[in-house]
Amino acid sequence: MINCPVCFTDNHHLAIICKKCGAYLQNKIETLDLFTTAWRVLERPSKTFHTISVSRHKNYSIFLSLVAGIGFTFFIFWLINAGELTNSLLRFLGTGILIGPPLGVLTVVIFSIVCVIIARIMRMKMQFKNCYAVTAYALIPMVFSVVLVLPLEIMTFGVYFFSKNPSPYLLKPTTYVLLLILDGIFAIWTVILIEIGIKKLTDRGHVTAIFIMCIGIGVVAGLYSITYGLIAPYIH
Repeated sequence: MINCPVCFTDNHHLAIICKKCGAYLQNKIETLDLFTTAWRVLERPSKTFHTISVSRHKNYSIFLSLVAGIGFTFFIFWLINAGELTNSLLRFLGTGILIGPPLGVLTVVIFSIVCVIIARIMRMKMQFKNCYAVTAYALIPMVFSVVLVLPLEIMTFGVYFFSKNPSPYLLKPTTYVLLLILDGIFAIWTVILIEIGIKKLTDRGHVTAIFIMCIGIGVVAGLYSITYGLIAPYIH
C-alpha cells in the first residue's frame, strides 16, 4: 500500500491519484521509450516494472509479444521435430514467422488473464493491462534470442536444427550444445524477469509471485499440448 501524504488514506501501491482526496501519490508517466525501458528492465527490473505499471500508455508491449511469439513458435517446432515435415527452408521459416506473432499475443493474453484471476482469488488487485505490459517487457531476453540466436541456428543447421533425422547433435555437436545453452540462458532469464514483474504487480513475496507465475505457465503449456494433440493427426 501507499499512504496519501494529504489525507493519509491507504492506496494501492501502483495508484497515481488518491482514491479519497485526489492528490497525486507518485509521478505520472505518459509514455515509454522502447530502448531505454528495455535496457532498464535488464538493469533494474523491479524499478522498471513499477514504471511500466504506472505508465499511462504501455508502448511497445504488443510489439514485444509479437516478436517473442516467433521464439515461442520455433521452440514448439524444436519440441515436435517440425523440421522433419518439410525439406523447404523458406516454407519452414515462412510458417514460423506467420504463426509466431499472433501466437505471441495470444500467449501473453492468456497468461495475463490467468495471473489476474489467480491474484483476485487470492484477494490481490491486479490490472490486466499492467500484467500484459509487464509480461511483454519481461520477454525481452526471448526477443534477444529471436534476433541473435535463432538466425545462427537457421544458418548453421537449417531445418535440421528442428529435426532428429538426422540429429543436429550428430552433425555439429559442439555448436548444437552451445546454441541450446544460449537458448536456455535466455529462457531462464525471461522466467526470472516474469517472476520479478508479478512480484511488483502484487506487492507480495517471491513465493506468491512464483505460485501465480507457475499456474499461468502451466495453463499456457496445457493449452499448447491440447491444441497440438488435436492438430497432430492432420500434420503428420
